[in-house]
Amino acid sequence: SQLQILPSGGWNGGALANLILPVTVLALPQIAIISRLTRAGMIEVLRSNYVRTARAKGLPEHRIVAKHALRAAILPLVSYLGPACAGLLTGSLVVEKIFNLPGLGKFFVISALQRDYTVVMGMVIFYAALILVLNLIADLLYAVLDPRVRLS
Repeated sequence: SQLQILPSGGWNGGALANLILPVTVLALPQIAIISRLTRAGMIEVLRSNYVRTARAKGLPEHRIVAKHALRAAILPLVSYLGPACAGLLTGSLVVEKIFNLPGLGKFFVISALQRDYTVVMGMVIFYAALILVLNLIADLLYAVLDPRVRLS
Protein backbone atom coordinates (compact mmCIF):
# COMPACT_ATOMS: atom_id res chain seq x y z
CA SER A 1 0.00 0.00 0.00
CA GLN A 2 3.02 2.34 0.39
CA LEU A 3 5.37 3.13 -2.48
CA GLN A 4 8.25 4.41 -0.28
CA ILE A 5 9.88 6.20 -3.21
CA LEU A 6 10.83 9.33 -1.26
CA PRO A 7 11.33 9.83 2.47
CA SER A 8 8.44 11.69 4.10
CA GLY A 9 10.63 13.68 6.47
CA GLY A 10 13.73 13.90 8.54
CA TRP A 11 17.34 14.37 7.58
CA ASN A 12 18.61 10.75 7.61
CA GLY A 13 22.28 11.49 7.17
CA GLY A 14 21.82 14.37 4.74
CA ALA A 15 20.83 12.29 1.70
CA LEU A 16 19.77 14.24 -1.36
CA ALA A 17 16.48 12.34 -1.57
CA ASN A 18 15.42 14.02 1.69
CA LEU A 19 15.38 17.40 -0.06
CA ILE A 20 13.23 16.53 -3.08
CA LEU A 21 9.84 17.00 -1.41
CA PRO A 22 10.69 20.15 0.63
CA VAL A 23 12.33 21.83 -2.36
CA THR A 24 9.33 20.98 -4.53
CA VAL A 25 6.93 22.42 -1.94
CA LEU A 26 8.94 25.64 -1.69
CA ALA A 27 9.58 25.98 -5.43
CA LEU A 28 6.17 25.33 -7.01
CA PRO A 29 4.49 28.62 -5.95
CA GLN A 30 7.60 30.57 -6.95
CA ILE A 31 7.73 28.85 -10.34
CA ALA A 32 4.12 29.89 -10.99
CA ILE A 33 4.78 33.52 -10.08
CA ILE A 34 8.02 33.68 -12.07
CA SER A 35 6.31 32.13 -15.11
CA ARG A 36 3.45 34.60 -14.90
CA LEU A 37 5.80 37.60 -14.54
CA THR A 38 7.98 36.45 -17.43
CA ARG A 39 4.99 35.82 -19.68
CA ALA A 40 3.42 39.20 -18.92
CA GLY A 41 6.75 40.96 -19.47
CA MET A 42 7.34 39.19 -22.79
CA ILE A 43 3.84 40.00 -24.04
CA GLU A 44 4.34 43.66 -23.19
CA VAL A 45 7.82 43.89 -24.70
CA LEU A 46 6.94 42.00 -27.89
CA ARG A 47 4.25 44.62 -28.58
CA SER A 48 6.68 47.53 -28.16
CA ASN A 49 7.88 49.81 -30.93
CA TYR A 50 11.54 48.79 -30.88
CA VAL A 51 10.64 45.10 -31.34
CA ARG A 52 8.38 46.09 -34.21
CA THR A 53 11.29 48.05 -35.70
CA ALA A 54 13.65 45.08 -35.31
CA ARG A 55 11.13 42.88 -37.12
CA ALA A 56 10.82 45.48 -39.90
CA LYS A 57 14.62 45.44 -40.30
CA GLY A 58 14.40 41.71 -40.99
CA LEU A 59 16.09 40.34 -37.85
CA PRO A 60 15.31 36.69 -37.15
CA GLU A 61 12.64 36.14 -34.51
CA HIS A 62 14.92 34.11 -32.20
CA ARG A 63 17.44 36.96 -32.14
CA ILE A 64 14.75 39.54 -31.43
CA VAL A 65 13.44 37.47 -28.54
CA ALA A 66 16.84 36.51 -27.10
CA LYS A 67 18.71 39.78 -27.48
CA HIS A 68 16.10 42.51 -27.34
CA ALA A 69 12.87 41.29 -25.77
CA LEU A 70 14.05 38.91 -23.05
CA ARG A 71 16.46 41.40 -21.54
CA ALA A 72 13.70 43.98 -21.11
CA ALA A 73 11.06 41.43 -20.11
CA ILE A 74 12.98 40.05 -17.13
CA LEU A 75 13.29 43.44 -15.41
CA PRO A 76 10.09 42.97 -13.37
CA LEU A 77 11.30 39.46 -12.58
CA VAL A 78 14.59 40.78 -11.19
CA SER A 79 12.67 43.23 -9.02
CA TYR A 80 10.60 40.35 -7.67
CA LEU A 81 13.43 37.87 -7.13
CA GLY A 82 15.36 39.84 -4.49
CA PRO A 83 12.57 39.94 -1.91
CA ALA A 84 11.30 36.52 -3.04
CA CYS A 85 14.63 34.82 -2.33
CA ALA A 86 14.79 36.46 1.08
CA GLY A 87 11.21 35.41 1.79
CA LEU A 88 11.94 31.90 0.64
CA LEU A 89 14.95 31.58 2.93
CA THR A 90 13.28 33.16 5.95
CA GLY A 91 9.79 31.75 5.47
CA SER A 92 10.57 28.07 5.25
CA LEU A 93 9.64 27.39 8.88
CA VAL A 94 6.43 25.54 7.97
CA VAL A 95 8.29 23.31 5.52
CA GLU A 96 10.96 22.61 8.13
CA LYS A 97 8.27 21.64 10.60
CA ILE A 98 6.29 19.45 8.18
CA PHE A 99 9.31 17.56 6.86
CA ASN A 100 11.16 17.54 10.21
CA LEU A 101 14.24 19.26 8.83
CA PRO A 102 16.82 21.14 10.87
CA GLY A 103 16.90 24.79 9.87
CA LEU A 104 17.15 28.40 10.94
CA GLY A 105 13.39 28.84 11.20
CA LYS A 106 13.05 26.02 13.68
CA PHE A 107 16.08 27.32 15.59
CA PHE A 108 14.52 30.81 15.68
CA VAL A 109 11.18 29.58 17.07
CA ILE A 110 12.82 27.34 19.69
CA SER A 111 14.98 30.27 20.82
CA ALA A 112 11.96 32.56 21.03
CA LEU A 113 9.97 30.02 23.05
CA GLN A 114 12.90 29.55 25.43
CA ARG A 115 13.26 33.35 25.74
CA ASP A 116 16.82 33.29 24.47
CA TYR A 117 16.74 36.92 23.38
CA THR A 118 20.37 37.05 22.31
CA VAL A 119 19.82 34.33 19.71
CA VAL A 120 16.51 35.88 18.61
CA MET A 121 18.14 39.29 18.10
CA GLY A 122 21.03 37.69 16.24
CA MET A 123 18.62 35.84 13.96
CA VAL A 124 16.62 39.03 13.29
CA ILE A 125 19.83 40.87 12.39
CA PHE A 126 20.88 37.96 10.16
CA TYR A 127 17.51 37.92 8.38
CA ALA A 128 17.57 41.71 7.95
CA ALA A 129 21.10 41.57 6.52
CA LEU A 130 20.06 38.77 4.19
CA ILE A 131 17.12 40.80 2.91
CA LEU A 132 19.34 43.85 2.40
CA VAL A 133 22.01 41.91 0.52
CA LEU A 134 19.50 40.15 -1.74
CA ASN A 135 17.74 43.44 -2.52
CA LEU A 136 21.11 45.06 -3.27
CA ILE A 137 21.95 42.22 -5.68
CA ALA A 138 18.55 42.65 -7.36
CA ASP A 139 19.13 46.41 -7.72
CA LEU A 140 22.61 45.87 -9.19
CA LEU A 141 21.24 43.29 -11.64
CA TYR A 142 18.53 45.74 -12.60
CA ALA A 143 21.19 48.36 -13.38
CA VAL A 144 23.16 45.85 -15.47
CA LEU A 145 20.11 44.71 -17.46
CA ASP A 146 18.48 48.09 -18.05
CA PRO A 147 20.69 50.60 -19.89
CA ARG A 148 18.44 53.46 -18.78
CA VAL A 149 19.45 52.92 -15.15
CA ARG A 150 22.83 54.35 -14.28
CA LEU A 151 24.70 53.96 -11.00
CA SER A 152 26.22 57.20 -9.77
